Amino acid sequence: MTKLKTLTLGLLAATALLAAGCGGATNVGSGGSGAALVSPNAVAFVSVDSDLGSSQWKQLDALSKKFPGRDLLLQKIDHELAKDGVDFKNDVEPALGPEVDFAFVPAETGKHVAVVGLTKPDDAGKFKDLVKRLNASESSGQQEVYREVDGWYVVGDTQAQIDQALKSGDQSLSDESAYNDALGTLPSDALAKAYVNGPQLAKLIHEYGRGSGSGLTAAAPGLEKLDFVSAALTAESDGLRALGAVQGSGAGDFVGSGDYTSKLIGEVPSDALAFLTFRSAQGIGSALSSAEAPLESALGVSVDELVQLFANETALYVRPGAVIPEITLLLQPKNTDTALATLDKLAARIARASGGTLKRGTQRTIDFGEFAVHYGAKDGKVVVTSAPGGVAQVGNPSEKLTESADFNEAKSAAGLPDSNGGYVYIDLKNAIPLIEGFAGIAGSNLPPTVTENLRPLRSFLAWSAGSGDKRTFDVFLEIK
Repeated sequence: MTKLKTLTLGLLAATALLAAGCGGATNVGSGGSGAALVSPNAVAFVSVDSDLGSSQWKQLDALSKKFPGRDLLLQKIDHELAKDGVDFKNDVEPALGPEVDFAFVPAETGKHVAVVGLTKPDDAGKFKDLVKRLNASESSGQQEVYREVDGWYVVGDTQAQIDQALKSGDQSLSDESAYNDALGTLPSDALAKAYVNGPQLAKLIHEYGRGSGSGLTAAAPGLEKLDFVSAALTAESDGLRALGAVQGSGAGDFVGSGDYTSKLIGEVPSDALAFLTFRSAQGIGSALSSAEAPLESALGVSVDELVQLFANETALYVRPGAVIPEITLLLQPKNTDTALATLDKLAARIARASGGTLKRGTQRTIDFGEFAVHYGAKDGKVVVTSAPGGVAQVGNPSEKLTESADFNEAKSAAGLPDSNGGYVYIDLKNAIPLIEGFAGIAGSNLPPTVTENLRPLRSFLAWSAGSGDKRTFDVFLEIK
């Protein structure tokens, strides 16, 4: 049986629960109880709250009612379940316990990973019947197998994979300090929680890439320096939040160089649809170091020259344009002359490769015919922009993004702190109509059902925080 069917038990809990409404089961608490059965070598572990009566599912149910297409989606879910002769209330709900877990455990050698699902059903008979129904509906003829362990049912493709995933001695994943530290970074109530072991994932990537020349192996050294990555998905009154933590000596390479307060946001106009600020020259250097030779050959500049462009805070923003949106990049290199010399090399290479024309001067311009990109130095910064007015137009707007009511509403809803490790903001309320307009101009009008269900989306904010070996991250989707 395919792994897709293995995941079905959990995915049913994550989709059909809303159709069933909020019931009266007991709360799952901290989650992850199935970890006591799993091998301590697990590369990843995911726990889904399948408690119908939990506050998280009630909150998600309330959020879903803001979307006009909710009822139609639930009807489709019911229809898909019925194809397999399954009814949620009678067949799925009693077959699941208050949580559904997924464990990903690699073999001792090789790149094979066993994926199993675990749950402690309210009704073991209903669980067995549900697996039987799902097996009967599998067109390939492959059959899901399961095993009962201390009241828990472990589901997998084969009994050998279940053996691989389960602990073989007294020690289990729940005894691992990294796993417990990871759970300790997450809220007690969440729709789902996830744990990834950095060194185990790095080892798996090494095994997978051995002899294959896979580019994935370039990421392995960074992962080896991470103790863990943890994440949780939560529902709130005004949106959905994903939050978590990264711990280890390589944390800074993944989520920024530490907290700061953005200065470049003062250069951004109030009508910006998107804004990104970051400060991570070290992380960029680490990411590009493994590809230094081919990059220099392709771009005509060294990795060190590229890294110097991002020596301090870097910002990028997008705002509406006459025809297409304007995109502007703001750099704060240590030396603007050196930075411009690097950009001159890049621009010459890009112009030759694309057939564009490079015009030099105080402001340089690459003319591509239908649009142009300008760059130059201004007020100690280097500006790269597609704005028709060029570099001179950028900076010191009459109304700044920090004065925008939409931005401040998004910041308040998400809880974005002034000092952080960098963030990205998208004004969905105003960006989505613009995208719809472009689709109309291109003759591809979005269906009314799509546009109606995009309306509740207000903003998107993601940021990191912290310093040293411990960093956190938040991602917030505002829904109103």
